Amino acid sequence: MAFVIKTAKTLRNNWKKSTFFAVVLTWGGSYTKNHFETQSLMRQYSEKAAEYGHQTIPVTVKPRNITVVLNPNANKRKAQAEFDKYCAPLLHLAGISLDIVKTESEGHAKELVENLNGAEAIVVAGGDGTLSDVVTGLLRRTNKNASSLVPVGVLPLGKNNTVSQTLFPGSSKLEKVKSLADATMAVIEEVTKPIDVMKIEILNEESKKPVYAVAGIKWGAYRDAEVKKESYWYFGGFKKYATYLFNGLKSSLSWNCEAQLLYSPPCDGCSNCYKVQNTQPKSRWFQNFIKENDDNIKYQRIHNPSCNEQLEKKISTSDLMLFTSNVIPSRIQDSETPKLNLFIGPDSVDYLEFVKQGWKSEKGENREVKESIEARTIEINPEKKTDKVLWFSIDNEDYEVKPIRVTLLPKILKIYVKSENV
Repeated sequence: MAFVIKTAKTLRNNWKKSTFFAVVLTWGGSYTKNHFETQSLMRQYSEKAAEYGHQTIPVTVKPRNITVVLNPNANKRKAQAEFDKYCAPLLHLAGISLDIVKTESEGHAKELVENLNGAEAIVVAGGDGTLSDVVTGLLRRTNKNASSLVPVGVLPLGKNNTVSQTLFPGSSKLEKVKSLADATMAVIEEVTKPIDVMKIEILNEESKKPVYAVAGIKWGAYRDAEVKKESYWYFGGFKKYATYLFNGLKSSLSWNCEAQLLYSPPCDGCSNCYKVQNTQPKSRWFQNFIKENDDNIKYQRIHNPSCNEQLEKKISTSDLMLFTSNVIPSRIQDSETPKLNLFIGPDSVDYLEFVKQGWKSEKGENREVKESIEARTIEINPEKKTDKVLWFSIDNEDYEVKPIRVTLLPKILKIYVKSENV
């Protein structure tokens, strides 16, 4: 009993030191636990990858070779280290040869992929922006010819990983390592799934090449607040909540997004869809002799009058989101029909509601939606009533607000996924 009393007095008289050492001990224990769990997890994945590396292949078959487009600046320059630590070892153990090309600036991945020849597959080691650039480069190079598109792998190494988080979810440190390992194993196991792509063209600027996206487009006050999130880094894990608290009354946000919409309804596939998706002239004379695939022949025989229908709508909102079905969970999709999903928020929100809805989205919940529209193609013609520059987020990359046409290219890109996701 005397020992307990003496210890209690010592802790009370030296409470600052006691608190400091308690914090250090707790952090050290947590770090050690996470380290051993990570090592154990990677050991399991390494053994699994080595099984593929030990398999014999015929002398007539070349060993696999893939091209990795790595953005070393992604996620505050952590992408390179995480790729080397968690992804590259598994690929090497599986006997896969890697050609690693690194991006040097924003948009560099487009140029790299446009000039890339002979790649068996492309693995994107970065975030949403890198993935969008790679897909844009691929589709520009192949003129949307699905048969000539190589499979794409996605390693969630960026700050924003919208599509890869849908395929390989993970939030905690250990779960993040698991998602990286799962994404790498998907490439090793060669299981692919077709996904939709959005083709985005600037209206009245035919000289501009289209941009392609796989997640979606955002416009409005919530989008403007989201991009300022990193400026509140000093709040640590609470920065995402501070973002809405400190921006809820700022006039610099896009509180009133007015636009004229022109859209066509979704379609399962018909002769009109075939014409829309094949307006690009063939780039080589010999392509005229290449046999068209069965889907294209099937679509040419189907006539759907409503596919040509054009609907108009004027909107005024503080929140506009246009998503592909790639990032909408299958459990809440009401049909398998390929479509663009447009969500229109309330006309206006007060400060408390803005904070509440912003915090909901940070928790992974859906913000309030006043109206939703499903479409195959959609034109957004903003009505600009101010001289300030307004911004869209296209796959979480900034683009100046201009009149655009968005066309859905359904199931055109093959992406590596876990076998249970097929």
